[in-house]
Amino acid sequence: MIQPPPELVVQPDAFRVSNESMLLACELRGALAVCVYDDTQPAGGLLHLRYVAVANDQPLDLTDNTLSSDLLLMDRFCKELRSAGARKQSWRVSIFGHTPEVPGMQGPAATVIDLAKAYFADARLPVECKEFNRSLALLVRLDPHGGQIWVNSSPGTA
Repeated sequence: MIQPPPELVVQPDAFRVSNESMLLACELRGALAVCVYDDTQPAGGLLHLRYVAVANDQPLDLTDNTLSSDLLLMDRFCKELRSAGARKQSWRVSIFGHTPEVPGMQGPAATVIDLAKAYFADARLPVECKEFNRSLALLVRLDPHGGQIWVNSSPGTA
């Protein structure tokens, strides 16, 4: 029997990088996932950034401090990707955003997604970006070793 690879959950406002065969996963609820993998080396990672406050389903107050924190997290993510052997000139970047169907979410979602797209715009290939406006959460999984990405409805949210 073939054993599925281990799955590691990436919490909001965190990231994981690996060059091993495993699945990095996150559940998007008013958040985005940045999936990066090197198409020449077996290395990649997943960054999970939120734009909705967890406790009350309200948009985050996107102050300069909040956006600066997001930029610092992206910097640390990229540094760790390079440490794992991913070469920036070979990165493939995919961004998946989930925006709940709640009034006032479009602005914060667009701001954080645009920030991530601009940050990774210097990649060799264009950044792939898909936005989902829906009440159901999304589950994003990345195989950092092979670069496969799966996006589907999160279990238990139907």
